[in-house]
Amino acid sequence: MKNGNNLNAKRAGDATITGGLLAVLLFFAVSGFISYMTIKTLNDNVRKVAATHDTLISLASVMTLMKDAETGQRGYVLTGEDRYLEPYLAARTGLDERLAVLEREAADDAEDATLVKVLRGHIKSKMDELAETIQLRRDQGFDAALAVVRTDRGKAAMDATRALVDRMQNKVRAMRLQRIEEMQGAYRIAQTSGFLTVSFGALLALIVAAMMTRAATTRRRQEWLQAGELGLQTAMAGQQRVEQLGENILKFCTEYFGAQVGAFFAKDGMHFKRVATYGLPATSQTPLAFEPGESLLGQAAKDRRVFMVRDIPEGYLSLGSSLGHGDPRHLVIAPAASDMMVEAVYELGVMEEFDDVVQELLERVSEPIAVAIRAANYRAHLQNLLEETQRQGEELQAQSEELRVSNEELEEQGRTLRESQARLEQQQAELEQTNSQLEEQTTLLESQRDDLARAKTIVQTKAQELEQASRYKSDFLANMSHELRTPLNSSLILAKLLAEIFPAKNAFIRS
Repeated sequence: MKNGNNLNAKRAGDATITGGLLAVLLFFAVSGFISYMTIKTLNDNVRKVAATHDTLISLASVMTLMKDAETGQRGYVLTGEDRYLEPYLAARTGLDERLAVLEREAADDAEDATLVKVLRGHIKSKMDELAETIQLRRDQGFDAALAVVRTDRGKAAMDATRALVDRMQNKVRAMRLQRIEEMQGAYRIAQTSGFLTVSFGALLALIVAAMMTRAATTRRRQEWLQAGELGLQTAMAGQQRVEQLGENILKFCTEYFGAQVGAFFAKDGMHFKRVATYGLPATSQTPLAFEPGESLLGQAAKDRRVFMVRDIPEGYLSLGSSLGHGDPRHLVIAPAASDMMVEAVYELGVMEEFDDVVQELLERVSEPIAVAIRAANYRAHLQNLLEETQRQGEELQAQSEELRVSNEELEEQGRTLRESQARLEQQQAELEQTNSQLEEQTTLLESQRDDLARAKTIVQTKAQELEQASRYKSDFLANMSHELRTPLNSSLILAKLLAEIFPAKNAFIRS
């Protein structure tokens, strides 16, 4: 009987142990399942938060590309030079890529897909207006393009795009906050599950805690990176000058990274010029400019990569305040590049060593900073062109006034010339009349001259004939005087014959 009771007790104990083991196994299974679901929720939420961040970046990039396209269009409309269309052409390609990303991200949500579709329509309307103004500027000139701009069709499309992007960003931010709250809830559940699991297995609890810690670290890392990107986007927002943009970027980076000193260099032609500093004393040896490949700054620009310099020697870089000076112990030199082109290089110095996450953030924000610097340079260039255009307009206005005065003087001179011409025409008429009279007199004189010439010819002929007759007479008289044998009758007959031969000459002689 006792053995039966012991057997029953043993069986009961075995059943209890078995039940306990089953309960422990069930607890571990439940705890494991809860831990698994918690970790899965955290990972899913981290992925979703990252996706919302990518969506926010894509939406911000859409607005940046739209502004770049509008900047390129304005530059081309003002100048007519094709090189100003580079931002427009790049933005057109970039917009298609960004919209494709947004469509993929919104594929699982009908409302988001509809919003992206509406956004694509607004962007298409704006890009069509930009393309139309560019084509009009190319074919018909500045005034035709300006007429389209003044219709405010493009402004309406841009305002609609901006409003829709703001709406989508607000929705994504709200979704991200919701997912972060879900992550926090899942994290609390995981902590409770881990605490209970410690009672039954320290090893399992440590494993779960390690997994949760890693997930939390990843989440914090991603949140820190996302907050840094968004904060930097906020610091670069608006139409800022390059110097102001450099100061805002340096200020944000030094405060966010815990740096104490920094310098910002922007591209200026073929070299990089210092446009902003943070915490540098007046006696600092930081260069005002450098060329690509020159020093670590130039090498970072040439290689397009981040340099982490640890344990730098004393005197390499100084920081100062009214209380004294000091030397940072570590440096980070980061380029800002977009489309394989480095637009800026900045250098930060800290007393304590940078984490690797800083380098990752610097690599992420490289392109947004480069795009912002490039846009600022384009805006500055366009402003210079606008001022030059205004100055030329003022000069043209002054020249127009001078031309107006000159035209009035020319009109006065024209009136004087017309009066002089009238007088000259009158004098010409008088001269023509005088010339006509002179021509008549000349004709008469020429006629008289011809008559005189003919008379002279006749006189000369008659003189020759008279001379010949005189010679005949002389010969005859000579012959008569020598011969004396010729009868007088022959002489008379000869005289009579001569008189008959030369009656006209005798008459002329008698006359």
